[in-house]
Amino acid sequence: MHWLIFGALNVTSISVAAIFQRLAMKKEGSDPVSSTIIFEFLLAIVTGIVALFAGFTLPPAQIWPHLCIIGVLYGYGGLFFFKAIKTIEASEMSILGSAGTLVTVILSYVFLNERLSGAQLAGVLCILASVVIINYRRHTFHLSSGAWYALLGAACFGTAVIVDTFILKLYPAISYMPVGSFLIGIILLISFPRSFGKIIHDTKKIDSNLIVYSILYAFAALMFYLPLQYGTYVSQLSVIGRVSIIFTVILSAIFLNERSHIGKKIAGAILTTIGIFLIR
Repeated sequence: MHWLIFGALNVTSISVAAIFQRLAMKKEGSDPVSSTIIFEFLLAIVTGIVALFAGFTLPPAQIWPHLCIIGVLYGYGGLFFFKAIKTIEASEMSILGSAGTLVTVILSYVFLNERLSGAQLAGVLCILASVVIINYRRHTFHLSSGAWYALLGAACFGTAVIVDTFILKLYPAISYMPVGSFLIGIILLISFPRSFGKIIHDTKKIDSNLIVYSILYAFAALMFYLPLQYGTYVSQLSVIGRVSIIFTVILSAIFLNERSHIGKKIAGAILTTIGIFLIR
């Protein structure tokens, strides 16, 4: 299957997943830390079932340092995203999350010897401009705490994708996903031991939106990692994946009634999309 088909499936899944993540975190009493940890273990279960049928293998010893790095980057990146979507809209977080593409492309140039042309630099400027547009209020540029969390999460994910490419050269994607998700959950539990009681309480009645989000995210992750394993450039997949911004803005307006500052969101989404294709 062509990598563009994988990219299209990834875009669709991640856009719909963002709606369910927002629905889960909008509820009063939802906790970003416990929700992130529960999500990672749910992700490990879903992807683990798939891996068992496809042929699960344990990770080789030489990639464990990389797995630990991934655990920290994806763990805290996911936590930052859950904190962000608790206070900002799904459409806004999707646009701000595009900053992760900048990190991925720059690091791909430095560590993977992938090219960085003048057009790509223009794309970087477009994406930065979109961040400014959606955070411009009454003649003032201001980043809310939710926006900062989204940018921090994007930076963590953008960096983690680079480490992914090293892991996938030695370890099948189908086995990597459950192992990585389980490790992320353990790292977060160790980092936030006081959240254990909250997690025990929450698992008695897991939010159905969080379950749906986990399933959709697992499918999206599979559609991202499989082509990487067969030689697709990480920057190509990251670029195509960011097209989900447009879909997320549209779906958020329809299903979450996120229509405030819709003009800025559309302008930001268009600029981001232009920037992404220039980076491509």
